[in-house]
Amino acid sequence: MKPQTLGAAIALVLVLAALSACTVTKAPAARVDCGTPGPHGVECTVRRTAGTVGMQACWDLVIDCRNKGQMSASACHTLPANADQGTQTLPVADFSNSDKCDVPVFGHVERLKVAVQ
Repeated sequence: MKPQTLGAAIALVLVLAALSACTVTKAPAARVDCGTPGPHGVECTVRRTAGTVGMQACWDLVIDCRNKGQMSASACHTLPANADQGTQTLPVADFSNSDKCDVPVFGHVERLKVAVQ
């Protein structure tokens, strides 16, 4: 075997070995589900839907009220690598416009953003 061919073969083996050592990780993704508002606030569950790395999920919870008012609060929750879920409580005091809401009727998560932590 010619020295150039041998050198090229060794270089190719080294490149392939280096590439096989790299791991491709899926970007993290999450879902946030929040329960019924209570006297102490609202408990939300953050569930991992993709990825295994540590991540932080941030969102706004908007609650529609019977009198057509709305109140909202923001929260973030960090999930460590390989954790499937966690909970975050949004205290009543964190909600804006809560004084304009007679009875909470329906809540929905808006502006969910997930980032590698």
